[in-house]
Amino acid sequence: MKKWLGIALVGLTGSFLAKEALSFEHKIGAQVRFRYENWDNLITLGTNETDNSFKDRSFFRLRALLWDDIKFNNQTSLRIRLNTEPKYQMGPYYHMLKDKIDRRKFDQDEIVIDNLYLDLKRPGGLPLDLRIGRQDFLGPDTYGEGFLILDGTPGDGSRTFYFNAIRARLYPHPKHTLDLVVVRQKERDVFLPSIHPSYDDGGALYIQHKKRLTASNEFAFWAYGRCKVTPQLTLEPYYIYKKEEDSSTNPRAIIPSQYLHNIGARAVYAFTKDFKLRAELVRQFGEYNNGTDRRAWGGYAFLEKAFPNCPTRPVFEIGYVYLSGDDPKSKKDEAFNPLFSRNPNWNELIIYTYLLETRSRGNAIPGYWTNLKMPLVRVKLNPLKDLNLTLSYQKLYADEKTKNLRSDMFTNKGTDRGDLYVAIATYKFTKSLDGMLQYEIFDPDDFYSKEAKTAHFFRAQLQWKY
Repeated sequence: MKKWLGIALVGLTGSFLAKEALSFEHKIGAQVRFRYENWDNLITLGTNETDNSFKDRSFFRLRALLWDDIKFNNQTSLRIRLNTEPKYQMGPYYHMLKDKIDRRKFDQDEIVIDNLYLDLKRPGGLPLDLRIGRQDFLGPDTYGEGFLILDGTPGDGSRTFYFNAIRARLYPHPKHTLDLVVVRQKERDVFLPSIHPSYDDGGALYIQHKKRLTASNEFAFWAYGRCKVTPQLTLEPYYIYKKEEDSSTNPRAIIPSQYLHNIGARAVYAFTKDFKLRAELVRQFGEYNNGTDRRAWGGYAFLEKAFPNCPTRPVFEIGYVYLSGDDPKSKKDEAFNPLFSRNPNWNELIIYTYLLETRSRGNAIPGYWTNLKMPLVRVKLNPLKDLNLTLSYQKLYADEKTKNLRSDMFTNKGTDRGDLYVAIATYKFTKSLDGMLQYEIFDPDDFYSKEAKTAHFFRAQLQWKY
């Protein structure tokens, strides 16, 4: 695969130089995203700030994307995209390097190839499409709501989302499709070269001058169906197999290997044009390499009602999320595994408070969603033509009490995680320029120690696209 991708990259470079002579159709694009973020009491809820990685953060980040979509003919196309996201820390947290002495405000980041894939439409007249190479499963390619499959590279945050994959989309019926996908992810990028290497901190955020991308080397296969059963009902059944290999690159967390089978389905039922139900349920079962059984459940249900003829065109949503937790009295491990969805799903703040709770399962990477019961209410408003507001209240509980977690942050007795409030405003200035403000507040309860403080997350963003 590495050799094939290298050949493709060389060929693509040549196509840029011979654009006029070869008469390929090119669609060149670029995107720049500028963010400021402030984290207050996020990781330890203010209970421990002695370790540099636990300290509050105030930083800027600038992500730049440059891509070219090359169309050879109506059946064959190629995409390549370059990506980089340097960050500047203003303290008290700083980037700490491998020697644990040298600390940096500026993370120069590497320039990476985060998309490089070949599209083949109906090869040989067969009723299928093929996509081969490094690709995202976002936008129209998202699986459901991204509950299990969304981010293949959670270790670098929202810089990249890619999967090294081969996807075959079959069309057995005009109203049904079936995706067959094989994925291979690595802790650091070993398949393609990068330019301008990152730092090296010994394996926490960087591995041999490349960003850590996953908690361990991973292999996966899935079959995902999309069926339009009736005009009102859409059903998406799936099977996902994932293997997480042993990880020893991070000295803070040695993760044992495991494999998981996941059988589930997502359904969307439209009672009317403006009133619908969305739900998903998955059963997980597998085993760690030490023989411990994995058995878990996960799912959600949301009722959504839109009022398009009312002022501000509100959309109201009530829902419930359930992710099983590990019963400390059981010999099995019942904790839900988020697979490829270690990303902000219903909020952003909570994924960082999960770090110390789940480090023995998912390494020092945020977003290991597990052990959760969460009812929520959400309203979306459109007060001005180009202004959208989203307000949400989320009540969080643990499915199971924890055991032997650090006592400065956790009580290991309670199950009430606390209350979370979310506000997001987006505004479209022009066709190419948009902005966002996001603010979240978390008030912890008896799941955490009495010393736990209220946590705040703030983000301001400008994004330009060509």
